[in-house]
Amino acid sequence: MKKYFTVITASGEQAVPVGAGDVMARSLFRAGYFVGAPLCAGLGRCGRCRVRYLTPPPTPLPAEVRRLGEAALAEGWRLACLRPAQGGERLTLDATGPAPTYDPAAVTGSLGGDGPLGLAVDIGTTGLAWRLVDLADGSVAAEGRGVNPQLGAGGEVVSRLAFALEPGGGAYLRDLVLDVIAQKAALAGDRLAGLCVAGNSAMVSILCGKELSGLAHAPYGLVWRAGEEVALGRALPPAYIPPLLGPFVGADLSAGLTALLRQAPTYPFLLADLGTNAEMIVGLAPDRFLAASAPLGPALEGVGLSQGALAGPGVAVSFELTPTGVVPVLFPGSDAPGAAHGIAGPGYLSLAALLREQGVLDTDGRFAQTPAPTPLGQRLRRLVATEHGEPVFETAGYRLFASDVEELLKVKAACNLAVASLLGAAGLSTADLAGVHLAGAFGAKVAPDDLESLGFFPPGLAGRVHVAGNLSLAGATLFLTAPLARATAEALPAVTTIVPLVDASGTSDASDAFIRRMVFAYVP
Repeated sequence: MKKYFTVITASGEQAVPVGAGDVMARSLFRAGYFVGAPLCAGLGRCGRCRVRYLTPPPTPLPAEVRRLGEAALAEGWRLACLRPAQGGERLTLDATGPAPTYDPAAVTGSLGGDGPLGLAVDIGTTGLAWRLVDLADGSVAAEGRGVNPQLGAGGEVVSRLAFALEPGGGAYLRDLVLDVIAQKAALAGDRLAGLCVAGNSAMVSILCGKELSGLAHAPYGLVWRAGEEVALGRALPPAYIPPLLGPFVGADLSAGLTALLRQAPTYPFLLADLGTNAEMIVGLAPDRFLAASAPLGPALEGVGLSQGALAGPGVAVSFELTPTGVVPVLFPGSDAPGAAHGIAGPGYLSLAALLREQGVLDTDGRFAQTPAPTPLGQRLRRLVATEHGEPVFETAGYRLFASDVEELLKVKAACNLAVASLLGAAGLSTADLAGVHLAGAFGAKVAPDDLESLGFFPPGLAGRVHVAGNLSLAGATLFLTAPLARATAEALPAVTTIVPLVDASGTSDASDAFIRRMVFAYVP
């Protein structure tokens, strides 16, 4: 017999069906709640899936005690991502809608006239960027960036693929993104003559309804390689999907690399797009590229950390050391500092780098126990307290828990391993690289010095980092305004070698190599 629980909102009651093995957050997302909300995929850290039991609540879990506090627990609040759906529960919800967009949509040109327009879309695991472009002269008519509405299924690729493989899951995720694409296409009306969608391998495969087994389970491989037009329905033009270079080196990288090659970069170079995955390419020559990818999880996107937030108004994107102490730098356009609204991924790296520099964090990521080397460091050390048995640094309402630092170390280790594997396979030293082209939304906001000081990149590279912006969207736009560029992209798979993640010593497997790099220092 099918089981249900009941959700009570201002608009009435809804019976929510319980899927086999579902936690409540997943059943709620499937029922239309948490669409676009950056959930932490069951880690019990973000707190955005909290629900209030109107029936007797279950005994609080340690993660709920830490995240919600005694007062909220006494009122019946619990975390839906940690609670198996039993059926029969009656709940009310907290915020269930999308997170604030990164940047407001902007009409940058004119949507008047009668010339043909093209719609370029970049689907990331977390964000979705789009651009309407005049196909006659290449001018931008409108563009914007928001969240990927699939976020409620989890903030990283693994949870997204797991949801897509459930009965009806792939179609549900596909429709969520198609709703957004159709909404942006409607701005162009009957002038829309072209569509290009770039994104990582999982996102474009889900959108196009392709087989996902090679992306979800080992041995990983590509069943579908894209590099073709796909009918998406919704009265949309056929969508050109740039080629996939590997299971986890997707159409976003082939589009981005094509756009970068138009700029005639000096070889050898490193192209890096850091998000929920680290996707990287070393360009050795116009006809020779090496690529690697590593799963980073959603931390760099501000998801799954204790005060993590997508970059937006009121969110800290970096921190500065001033005579008054450590102060946040808020997202451009924010009002004067008030209550802490969260910390974006670049903000977490900024704070960690600052605390490392002042001796508050050790190289291994622990809050230091030995005396700080400077009076300022000693003063900052006194801001470290303990909450529920866990060390936490707090300044101006912004907090860095020891568990947050551990998540950052995992991200750093994976990125470090990808860079070291690529440089080792290419036979390059740090000095050999002409430059690093940092792409994507995260790359536009992070400080290269922070990436170097925390060991994401080798020492000496920060001065050669170029912020490239959203190269994936630039490539998607290029394929619409200069269709011959598609041939450049479609030639890339044949000249690109996927490099496995291996330790430079040749004696460690990938897991050992990862663990060795869980320190805030670059390990070759």
